[in-house]
Amino acid sequence: MMIEIDGSFGEGGGQLLRYSVALAALTGEPLRIYNIRAKRDNPGLRPQHLAAVKFIADLVRAEVEGLRVGSTEIIFKPTLKQLPSGTYSVDIGTAGSVTLFLQATLPVLIAASGSLSMQVKGGTSVRWSPPYHYFENILLRLFSKIGVKASSRLIRHGFYPEGGGIVAVKTEPSYPLKSIKLTGGPRATPVEGISYSANLPCDIARRQAVSATQLLSQRGYQVSQIRLDCETPAIGKGTGIVLWSFVGDGIVGGDSIGEKGKPAEVVGREAAENILKSLEAQVPVDPHAADNLVIYLSLAEGESMFYTSQLTLHLETALELCKNILGAHYKIDREENKFKITVRGIGFTPKR
Repeated sequence: MMIEIDGSFGEGGGQLLRYSVALAALTGEPLRIYNIRAKRDNPGLRPQHLAAVKFIADLVRAEVEGLRVGSTEIIFKPTLKQLPSGTYSVDIGTAGSVTLFLQATLPVLIAASGSLSMQVKGGTSVRWSPPYHYFENILLRLFSKIGVKASSRLIRHGFYPEGGGIVAVKTEPSYPLKSIKLTGGPRATPVEGISYSANLPCDIARRQAVSATQLLSQRGYQVSQIRLDCETPAIGKGTGIVLWSFVGDGIVGGDSIGEKGKPAEVVGREAAENILKSLEAQVPVDPHAADNLVIYLSLAEGESMFYTSQLTLHLETALELCKNILGAHYKIDREENKFKITVRGIGFTPKR
């Protein structure tokens, strides 16, 4: 029986496509997704979506119809029961987001029969996607609590419009994943982070860090260290800052990237304001990590629970998609200034 997904559902963007293809690859079920990115100004597949779908299709030897830029419908039929271990290299092209590519592929990679190594080339600090340092320091740490065995390393920054950044990723077989309960609370570690600039004066990274520190301190939060990185090789010019703090048994983050004409002080303040939303709500998962977490909890064994400060459309879409494709169950409860998300996973294990 073929899974049918309306790509205009919920947030109606690339997330729906990425998650749908990843889940179809894991379950081995054929998938038809139509109205792809229907709610975007340039609907249909863009080059960065094409790269993720094509890579997953190659991994599971899927037959794919409609795999071209601008296509609003694809049919995806996986044929391989389990991925072999191996080494892979992927070039997304231009500044297509490396982290969004990994959002789609990581759940599939950890289902392999052995270790996998991959080098991904593309954009590492791209608008509307998590910067690389957020992926490494917040997302991978959260995923590891569920049992995801993955690590990554930034080899080269890649900024818009050139891209050309390089990220190395290693994974180990990780299923079945375990359930977690992240309750948060008033106990938060001092904020740490990384402020970076590439092919620009290092003083920009310093000013970003100072600005973020000042705002966090004014609000009563300690800052332990915001490391400056002005040495990592890069294609193009760019800056950014990523902050994180361990709240209870979880970890929350906040980030911002520089743009032409945007003062370094504004970049630093934006990142601080983003993490403050989670710190002040005393939640263990920030709104940007919540929807990324859902796919793993839906695949895990048993009932999981976490708190977040905001019920985003991305989160609602991910929950409903995992319910429709996997049969996972979820519940959303509002509690004062935060949301309690409960997910009962299916205990997925790869087919042998």
